[in-house]
Amino acid sequence: MQNIDNFIENLIDEKGLSVEPDIKDELKAEMKERLMDQINRAAINALSAEKADELAKKIDEPDFTNEKMTEFMMNSGVNLQEIALETMLKFRSFYLGTEN
Repeated sequence: MQNIDNFIENLIDEKGLSVEPDIKDELKAEMKERLMDQINRAAINALSAEKADELAKKIDEPDFTNEKMTEFMMNSGVNLQEIALETMLKFRSFYLGTEN
């Protein structure tokens, strides 16, 4: 997650925001949460219908931990690195106002 933290820090710097440290920490936490939600949503949307059905069944199991979710996604045939990179680029464009 250090890469995500660095990415968020760089975005704030690129935007040129100068805020108090406590406000900056809060902003970074909110941005990270929003970015991670978008990455997770994009990864789930990239699943095949069969894998999406399988995930829907597993998600309600009490022993389906975050680690098991990560393992499931890594073994789902979805390129998580590519999805994360594309989502981060879109997030950056939106945040900096450079969207087309």
